Amino acid sequence: MPGSHNDLNVLQRSHLFARLAAGDALPVNFEVNGHPYTTGYYLADGIYPSWSTFVKTIRNPQGNKRAHFAQVQEATRNDVERAFGVLQSRFAIVRGPARFWDKKTLWRIMTACVIMHNMIIEDERGQPEDFNYEHVGTTVTPEKDEDRIKRFLEVRRKIEDRDTHDQLRDDLVEHLWQRHGQ
Repeated sequence: MPGSHNDLNVLQRSHLFARLAAGDALPVNFEVNGHPYTTGYYLADGIYPSWSTFVKTIRNPQGNKRAHFAQVQEATRNDVERAFGVLQSRFAIVRGPARFWDKKTLWRIMTACVIMHNMIIEDERGQPEDFNYEHVGTTVTPEKDEDRIKRFLEVRRKIEDRDTHDQLRDDLVEHLWQRHGQ
């Protein structure tokens, strides 16, 4: 992608959210504290919008529940970010677009990359780090289907629903506190 690669620019070009908005994402159904949800969620930091698909940390949390949630959410988000960053820097196949692969193939690719990464770490243990992985970018042309614009806009409004974002975060705060709180 030309230009800045910050989180928001990447989000705007994300095939994951394009598929979600087009109604082509796999269905996800779950319930937290008695509230049903129909789309998956992603852990995010404060720069992301308050969409129903993002669970952002709580800035300046008030109370033990919210402080505990913020601590666990940020730690988990950082762990996931680091893990995928390492895999992306080492394996070009993880950096490329994945929309042409089915779920089973993606699982196999990610599993193979994790196994190979672990093998490399084991093999290189105790040796100096002298590798430099260059970031290989690919240009992807989005598909255009004008007949789906109405459904796209409806799903997009659902994704960008701040009330659902707030409700999901509150439900997760309560759920996490009930399971692991003090």
